[in-house]
Amino acid sequence: MNIEKMNKVMNTLLGVSALAILVGAFFKLQHYPNGELILWIGLLSNFILSGFEISRLKKIIAKSNTLVTVDEPVN
Repeated sequence: MNIEKMNKVMNTLLGVSALAILVGAFFKLQHYPNGELILWIGLLSNFILSGFEISRLKKIIAKSNTLVTVDEPVN
């Protein structure tokens, strides 16, 4: 999967998890059933997706560091 598609997928998944957090918080405030479950699912998915994003960023940084050498002057 190329980088643009992966970015689009990750942004969509992060948006869905944020929506689940908002809906779960609203349901919990209104004392609807399963509000706490939706809130926890949203929080857990957000933490997991953020971990994937951090690992992707570390790979991109490592790849960019190999492209630039230390002895090369920066203009």
